[in-house]
Amino acid sequence: MLWQTVFAAEFEGVAPVGLDGLAVARPLAIQDALENAALFNGAKVQSLAAKKGTQWGETTQITGTPQGDYKLLREWQSNGFLHVVLDVAPPAAQVKAVPIDKSATRNSAITCDYGGYRRKVLISHFWIEHPAQTQDLVRFPEGIQIELVRRLDESDQFVPQRAPGVAVFDLQPQVFDPLMQPERVREMARLYSTQFIVAGIVRDTSVSGERLTIARGKEIRNGERKAVADLPILNFMQVGVKVVPTARRFDMDLFVFDGVSGALVNRHRLAGKAEGDVLQSLSSGLGTMGFAETDYGRLVNDKLQEATVLLGKDLNCIPFSARITRVEKNTVYIDAGYTSNVRPGDTFEVFRISSSAMPIDSASFFPSKRLGMPEIKAGVLRVNQVQPLFSHGTVSGASVEPGDYVRYVGQER
Repeated sequence: MLWQTVFAAEFEGVAPVGLDGLAVARPLAIQDALENAALFNGAKVQSLAAKKGTQWGETTQITGTPQGDYKLLREWQSNGFLHVVLDVAPPAAQVKAVPIDKSATRNSAITCDYGGYRRKVLISHFWIEHPAQTQDLVRFPEGIQIELVRRLDESDQFVPQRAPGVAVFDLQPQVFDPLMQPERVREMARLYSTQFIVAGIVRDTSVSGERLTIARGKEIRNGERKAVADLPILNFMQVGVKVVPTARRFDMDLFVFDGVSGALVNRHRLAGKAEGDVLQSLSSGLGTMGFAETDYGRLVNDKLQEATVLLGKDLNCIPFSARITRVEKNTVYIDAGYTSNVRPGDTFEVFRISSSAMPIDSASFFPSKRLGMPEIKAGVLRVNQVQPLFSHGTVSGASVEPGDYVRYVGQER
């Protein structure tokens, strides 16, 4: 039996900065963060399904768990929105140790019927907001991509790949925030045959603090300063004192996109501070043993593991889908095979994005924010043969064409 204790945690909230300014936006953003904390620490879900003719409809109401005290850690403005991060304490009734049944926890983690399929994920380029801060971090953006690919692959839920040097969004000048382009997301998902795309911005890797230590020869790393002693013998031996930073931050924004609609699924801020050994040698890149053995390396690895867990939570309940790449008479090809756990005899529903319909926008408060594209059902695909990265089968119910996609909708009950 394990024991679980509920601690305070950081949660982000967002609100638009309207004509009334920060005085109105700040409490709205704080309320949004508290609602996120309430849902994270436990929620009551009430769902009602009803059938009218051949159509099913469903309504869901989610009520979060009330929270305790909070502390405003930081806030910033970006692209017309105010972001806040709160340190939120759970309600007093929750701050206690409770027994956990390991088997029950393992079983309760599988709450979505996704058929055991592995969804394809593309890790695109990670931007560095302050490149001068990363002079000792060798090929840092590529290292983040490689590590996320490795961790997602080990989770056995995804088929990850990376796009070296290819970004899914550009950055807006001055604010250094993403310029969202759903069409670009969909195009990249099509080119790389992936269902989701992950991107990020490393906001801060700055160092702080100072300590003095002995320096010999040329053992100076980026970020250190050395002063050679003004004594003949010591000067000849190149012995001196160097100033070494004692702390370093790692702040990163993580973005998750749906490749079919181009919509932003979620956005996370991962931030922390390491103290101790925080500089890297040029031979110790991210992913190496030398990097992992430093205090800063452990912080970065912990945050990348946190990112992997968040990605799993974001995408775990989104149904598996694949794109139809070719149609030859009665044979239809899709861009997923047995590496995605597709097997002969599997059936998927075929959907087509309605090209004649306008994109679905949000409410009038944000009329320019697109939520996605409407779709229509176009038939049912039955898989006949499977290859590593593609499968083919036959479709019944309607004609299909390249660019349509198939989706696993769950087993009939």
